[in-house]
Amino acid sequence: MFFAGTVIGVKKVHRGVVFCAAALLALAACSAAEDPESIAQNFVERYYVHPDLPRAKALAHGLARRKIEEEERLLEAVTRPGGAANRGVSYSLHSTRKMWEGKIFFVYDITISVDSREMKKRAFIATGRVKEGWRVTNFQESDI
Repeated sequence: MFFAGTVIGVKKVHRGVVFCAAALLALAACSAAEDPESIAQNFVERYYVHPDLPRAKALAHGLARRKIEEEERLLEAVTRPGGAANRGVSYSLHSTRKMWEGKIFFVYDITISVDSREMKKRAFIATGRVKEGWRVTNFQESDI
């Protein structure tokens, strides 16, 4: 009788450990995807590499969001071709600067190739902690 109770108890403990481990993994995955560097990198992917303004806007807040909304308004009247067939974008993180606990800046070097032409840009991405979590709060670029 003691043995049967011990087996049932061990099964309950095992289920509890498995549940806790799964919950910790899910929490770690969510927090890793929401850290400021991941937000900045995802923004670069959605804004520069595979341009998708609505998806980039989902990562933006404040001024960054207003800039994207303005760009969307400007592009409404433009008839766009299917895109450049030979377009390629690569990027690398140039530097990071933590201003304070809730504000971190990321600087990316971006190379955009279309056919045989190449443009080099430096993108400045400001991230901030807002109610929804980390978001891009401003961005700008310059030629390099």
